[in-house]
Amino acid sequence: MESVRPMDILVIEDDADALINLRDILELDDYRVATATTAAEALNRDDWSRFAAIILDRQLPDASADVLLPMLRAAAPEAAVIVVTGYSDLQGAIAALRQGAADYILKPLNIEALRASLARITERRRLSLAKERSEAAFRHLVEAAECMIVILRPDR
Repeated sequence: MESVRPMDILVIEDDADALINLRDILELDDYRVATATTAAEALNRDDWSRFAAIILDRQLPDASADVLLPMLRAAAPEAAVIVVTGYSDLQGAIAALRQGAADYILKPLNIEALRASLARITERRRLSLAKERSEAAFRHLVEAAECMIVILRPDR
């Protein structure tokens, strides 16, 4: 199995204690973690391409996930966004998933559910990288075959 380097995760959470606890747990699980406590702080980043996943609190002091999620998807299209919330709101969950969230997890946060979600994201990322490598190898093979056809045909 191909190895994938540890994922970079951005955690956007306004509750300082929850943020520290989540960061510590993720770092113990060998993820590289960056944090933000507001939407503005998160959107001020200039290193979006490094994140494979974003964990987003549904309700921040300066924006909700309904507003922030499309901005995050535009800034980091390769990142999977997991929305976490203390509100048991089916319509909010449906809206987040329709806007491209990879998962929607209720608080208090079930760490095993989060780990399972991150494992799925890691596996999709590994498969995507394997597919890209396979397609590149196939393109190389086709290009080499085209060169051989030119060499073997005497009329060229």
